[in-house]
Amino acid sequence: MAQGAAPLRLPGVMWHVTLTFHGQPQRPPRLQTGLESLAFHHGVDLSARYSEDTVELRYWDEGQDCRSVVDHALGLWDEHRPDSGLPAWPVVGVEVLDRPSFRRRWSESPEAVDLLEPGVRPLEPPPPTLDA
Repeated sequence: MAQGAAPLRLPGVMWHVTLTFHGQPQRPPRLQTGLESLAFHHGVDLSARYSEDTVELRYWDEGQDCRSVVDHALGLWDEHRPDSGLPAWPVVGVEVLDRPSFRRRWSESPEAVDLLEPGVRPLEPPPPTLDA
């Protein structure tokens, strides 16, 4: 390899990432603005959903293995949060699926289109439970 040349980077596998954050309630317009900024700076088709105390991010990432994708995902929020004006909420959920596992899970789900469509939208409230 020539001196100063970057090492050859082999293509990795595509992984679907879901990150969930939870914390003290925030004004929804603040979250929406911050998530729109994050989506712009993230540079990929980021799907972000939010409520006053929860944020869920979904996107595709490339990596050699699940561990490298998880490490990258866990740093995403902390890296972009201050510039985007987002709260310092902890990660409360991480899901990383390879493409075949993702397809098995979502291939027949009618809600997949809404969940995975890029953009920033409020989280839908959970359906009411029936009291026994």
